[in-house]
Amino acid sequence: MKQITVVLSLLLALSPFLMAQTLIETEPVKELKPSASLGTCQYKPTSGEAPFFKKLAPKQCSTGSLLEDYDILKQHGYVSWYGIIRGISEVEGGRRRLLLEHKFFDGMTDCHIMLIDIFGSGDFYADIEAAEWTAPGLALVRVYGTIKEVAAGHPVLDAEFARVWPWMTFTFTNLTDNDRTNPRWKQVRSINDRDVYRPWPDENYYRSVLGNPSEYGPAIKDRIEMGFSPAWR
Repeated sequence: MKQITVVLSLLLALSPFLMAQTLIETEPVKELKPSASLGTCQYKPTSGEAPFFKKLAPKQCSTGSLLEDYDILKQHGYVSWYGIIRGISEVEGGRRRLLLEHKFFDGMTDCHIMLIDIFGSGDFYADIEAAEWTAPGLALVRVYGTIKEVAAGHPVLDAEFARVWPWMTFTFTNLTDNDRTNPRWKQVRSINDRDVYRPWPDENYYRSVLGNPSEYGPAIKDRIEMGFSPAWR
C-alpha cells in the first residue's frame, strides 16, 4: 500500500510536466489524382483535434478572409493559427520554438486537399513539447494554444495541439488583399500571388511558392547552433 501511495504522489508531482506534451497529428501523403470535378467543403477537425477546436471562440474559427481582416497582434487568449514552418530553436525548459509564417484562413477548404491563403498577418512563434518529433521544414501546421507573450514583435503560442500537412497535402489560393507577410519569405516566391492556386500541386509548385526545404526546418537547427537566429526580420 505504501508503494502505491509513493507512486501516486510521484505521478501527481510530475503531472504538470506530463500534461505539457504537445499533441501532434501529421496528415498522410496520398497520391493526388486529377479529376474533372472540384468541390469546396467546410473545415473538419480530426477526432483528435476536435476537443481543441471546440475550445475556440466562434470569431477564432475564421482567421482572415476577404470580408474581414485578422491581425495576430491584436488577438488574446486561446487561438488556432495556420503557418508555414520557417525555423526551429531551443527555449528555456527544453521546449522547442517554431517560427511560423502566418496564413489567413476563412473556414473553407477544397474537399480533396487542404486549402490555405497565400497571404497572412506576419510571423509568430509556437512553443511545443515534443522531444521525439522532427519538424518538417516548409510544412503547413495548424497550432492550437494560448497566446502567452510577444517576443521580438511576434506573438508566442503555448501549443497544446498541432496538425501538420506535409507537401502534397495542401495548396494555396488568394483570398485577401491585406498581406502582412514577412518580406523575407515573399522574396523566395517565384510564382505570381494572383496565380498561386493549384488543385494538384507537385514538388516544383511548393519550391516556387515557399523556397528550398533544405534551408528550413531541421536544417535550420544546425544554423542556430552555429550562431544564426531563426527569426529573420
